Amino acid sequence: MSQFGMQMPGGGAGRKASPDVYTALIFVGVAAMAVAVGILWINGDKLSPAEGNPLSIQEEGAVKLND
Repeated sequence: MSQFGMQMPGGGAGRKASPDVYTALIFVGVAAMAVAVGILWINGDKLSPAEGNPLSIQEEGAVKLND
C-alpha cells in the first residue's frame, strides 16, 4: 500500500517538531550577544563623560576614566 501513498490508520505516531542542534546554537548565540552588549554598556558607562549616557563621546586629547 505504501507504493500508492496510502497509510494504515494508526500505523505510527506523527513526529512532532522538537528543538534541534540549530535551535540550541541560536539560543547560545543570542545569549552570548546579550552578555557582550551588557559588558560593553557597563564599560561605556565608565568611559563616557556624561553621567548615565554610555553612548556619549569624549573630547579628543582629554580622555578621563570615571570610577
